[in-house]
Amino acid sequence: MVSTCSPDDTLSNGPKRVILDLDGGGDDAWALVMLLMNEAKYNICVQAVTCANGNAAVSDVAVNVLRILDSLNRTDIPVYLGASEPLITPESSRNISHYFWGMNGFGDVEFDSTPTTSTLPMVHAVEKMNELFQEYPGQITLLAVGPLTNVALLYKMYPQTREKIGAIYILGGNRHGVGNTALAAEFNFFRDPEAAHIVLNSSPMIVHVFPWETVLSQTFTTRWRFKEFEETTNPAIEVLNRVEHEVYAEEEIWTPCDMYVAAIFLNDSILESIQSYHAVVELNGAVTRGMMAILHHVKDVKQHNVVVIDKIDADEIQRMLVSLNDM
Repeated sequence: MVSTCSPDDTLSNGPKRVILDLDGGGDDAWALVMLLMNEAKYNICVQAVTCANGNAAVSDVAVNVLRILDSLNRTDIPVYLGASEPLITPESSRNISHYFWGMNGFGDVEFDSTPTTSTLPMVHAVEKMNELFQEYPGQITLLAVGPLTNVALLYKMYPQTREKIGAIYILGGNRHGVGNTALAAEFNFFRDPEAAHIVLNSSPMIVHVFPWETVLSQTFTTRWRFKEFEETTNPAIEVLNRVEHEVYAEEEIWTPCDMYVAAIFLNDSILESIQSYHAVVELNGAVTRGMMAILHHVKDVKQHNVVVIDKIDADEIQRMLVSLNDM
């Protein structure tokens, strides 16, 4: 595979450009694979991958990204290190007892070799995001599938850049108070609630949110997942098979959460039910910190700041997934 990116492309005939901001778990890897395997089909350009602390330390996040890129022979995709901790709450004081994806984000699987991060560009992810949005104003979609620390920093450091983002899609938050942490919040928002608060309240455009409840409505069985992908010619999926055999060994449901956002970016015809709201992020609640609260009484659509994605075409998602099996 080769990149479809070209600096000479204009808005009218160029590819759909995208930045993938992630935190390095297996579901982040599925999102990256979904984008890269479909660059030519959907005429997209993965402009950059930016890394943030979340499922793992930011250095491990970068290693996981590089492992996927190496497997696909796509080291032409630039990778940038970003935020190493949340905006406010120090990492050492966080009360998280279990990392679903292991301490390194890839199930703590021991691979034969480890990609080196020493050759990554020295520029910080937030600086590079600003540079790219300035270079391609209105042409780049931001897919944020980890804690929103990098995006919040971008908004605060370069407020003028907010207007130059083409669109924002987030995997995170919840719409009915159903969480996947020990409390009533979804993981990405829980890991940095202040960042989520900044992004939802400061974005000049409406933010598309794929919440945890919608993830739960779109899950696959682990039996189907391993049967479908056990035999594959895609080396990235071979990597993910090793990771997920470890992570999902005792799980019945497979949740490739971040992949859904990538699929929507590629093919928005899969959207079946969406609704706009005004939403805020709870910052102070003892059991609700990080929860996305929808203010149903705000009826004026001009005050709405999110579009919540409630339902997508499950059959088409499955087809898109299966198509990744072959290089």
